[in-house]
Amino acid sequence: MAFEAVSIAPTAADFTPLNEHQEQTPDTFFGGKPVLHLHCSDAKLRISKFDLSSQPHFAALQDSTSAGTEDEIVEISNVAVWVTSRYFTIFASASSKGVQISYQTISIHAQDGDAVLLELNLSDPNASDDEMMFLQLRIVPGEIEQQAANGDHANGSAANPAAVLYNAISACQELNPDPPSDDEGEGFDETAPGATGWITSENMHDFVDEDGNFKMPDSVTMIGGEEETGGLGEGAGRTRTAAEADGDDGPEDDTKWQRTA
Repeated sequence: MAFEAVSIAPTAADFTPLNEHQEQTPDTFFGGKPVLHLHCSDAKLRISKFDLSSQPHFAALQDSTSAGTEDEIVEISNVAVWVTSRYFTIFASASSKGVQISYQTISIHAQDGDAVLLELNLSDPNASDDEMMFLQLRIVPGEIEQQAANGDHANGSAANPAAVLYNAISACQELNPDPPSDDEGEGFDETAPGATGWITSENMHDFVDEDGNFKMPDSVTMIGGEEETGGLGEGAGRTRTAAEADGDDGPEDDTKWQRTA
């Protein structure tokens, strides 16, 4: 599910603080409370009127004080943000409504001045290219009340709440990778020699030549090897700006789903 509507505000008791989680061995690695990486209780949410008209759960975050701008962007104040190890939650205190977003739904996140841009992929998993649905929103964090102990204070980014929020989302996205697609699972033969990563007495003869020297059978692909991965592309590991995320330098006929695939 891309996101879930919530009507009860999260509390600190619902989570395990990251510093506490790191200082002790958890009782179980399954279940238990989500780990809290960041909490901000005084953020602003900016979203277009067009997107609000098509997404009633996000429209429900508004109240009578929500302000519109000349470019048809609605700004919702007094929004609490919770970045946890399992999900990302936005809760508007004035309307007592919120949304709990899965990290797999976030197709793009980028720092955009004092805000963090999020693009959410709300498409059905089986949707065709022309049925893809996206929603963009910007979160302007206020004072960060609780954050991960990831060195933000040491490198100065604590003075920039948007950078701290961006880093917290990045860390939690890494904890929630996208599931493998159907295409990635095709063509893998677990019965092939060494396919499971183990060389045994039963398949040893496939990995040595007549002189007893190690060899790799032609039919076996080194999973994660250079031939398969091709190395990292240009820009790997670099933080993208919102302008790059919006595809300003790309061809004019590029569609949003092509830029975020």
